[in-house]
Amino acid sequence: MNMSKIPEQINSLTVYNNIKHDKIIDILRDILTEQDNLTALSLLVTRLTEMAEKSGFKGNLFKSYILHLMLRDENTFTLFCENNADVKGSSLYKLAKADIDIINSLADIDLSALPGSSHIEGVLKEITDYKPVSKGNTADFCRSYTIDDVIAFHNKYGCGDISIYKSFRYNDKRKALVGVDYPDPITFGELIGYEAQTKQLIDNTLAFLKGYRANNVLLVGARGTGKSSSVKALVNEYFDMGLRIVEITKEQIAKLPDILKLIRHRGRKFIIFIDDLSFDENEIQYKYMKSLLEGGSEGQPDNVLFYATSNRRHIIQEKWTDRSSGSNDAEIHTQDTLNEKLSLSDRFGITISYPKPTPKEYIEIVKGIAKEQGLIMDEELLRSEAMAWELKQKGRSGRTAKQFVNNMLWKVSQK
Repeated sequence: MNMSKIPEQINSLTVYNNIKHDKIIDILRDILTEQDNLTALSLLVTRLTEMAEKSGFKGNLFKSYILHLMLRDENTFTLFCENNADVKGSSLYKLAKADIDIINSLADIDLSALPGSSHIEGVLKEITDYKPVSKGNTADFCRSYTIDDVIAFHNKYGCGDISIYKSFRYNDKRKALVGVDYPDPITFGELIGYEAQTKQLIDNTLAFLKGYRANNVLLVGARGTGKSSSVKALVNEYFDMGLRIVEITKEQIAKLPDILKLIRHRGRKFIIFIDDLSFDENEIQYKYMKSLLEGGSEGQPDNVLFYATSNRRHIIQEKWTDRSSGSNDAEIHTQDTLNEKLSLSDRFGITISYPKPTPKEYIEIVKGIAKEQGLIMDEELLRSEAMAWELKQKGRSGRTAKQFVNNMLWKVSQK
């Protein structure tokens, strides 16, 4: 690409218009148009290396960044691709193809030919064959992408942040979903016990992902039994099948109509996850959720399920006064109050119970975690220490077992 024509080519982008406003693209413009090329070149290197260490990029950082920018872009074309629409033959397809050709050419720029590059030749050489400190994810986008490659990518992963992030939170001020940079990496292999519960949860989720009717799920039981971890493990297992999680707080339930507008027409499947869901008597947020689950004015989208965990089977606090009354006249009102409080949990098609483990089950969980973590000690000693630990701590649970093993790993290392 002729260096003098690069700004003109960038400005000609139509479908991929967002790329014009990227910070690194702005720096490239400065290199080509400003007198102080060296300052702009140095800033380019700084931004690219920061990006590489955050995202684990390697090789030619400039090319990787430009192509990553293209594949991550959310626009009319990529949204159609995400939803597996037949875009070929359309005018939008032709416009996108022209943009993709420009972006591929832009990614192939020889940085050593940029104005002022001779002053930092060695530095520029490093970022064309970059070896990151971060070894966990070494992404390499250093190849040209045809429009068919781009379509296939968005068919599989979606577009925008949905193509990158597994988990999201809702930002009230921005009224937007925000990707979680460091989600819980828990997998089902790390969860010991509760096999029947895990199977029921997975079966319902797979039905959802494969286009069958599936149910909203309420996971109830004692603290530390793996309810939340099981839900989070789903997205780590089934991200490639199109699953994403949006975790919201109880206070954000009233914002559900706004959240659903953001994902209703997206080509992925979403679990809206509410952890530790419970309501006191005077809280009314549950009515928003109840209305949605029972098919209010704006129904639950086909690409959304609700999963919630709770320590209360009926979610909403009950009092003995709800169940008893001093007069026959109050009986109807009492029953209505009770039914209202039980009705939200009834809207979840599946309730999965996670009971407190028996002593035998607790020890099996301890042994499983100890094996996984490489803790080697006499089995009888492990058993007695584990039981003593749970008596002094918070009772028997998977969480208590994991905390015990963590403690023992340190103790054993000191001997």
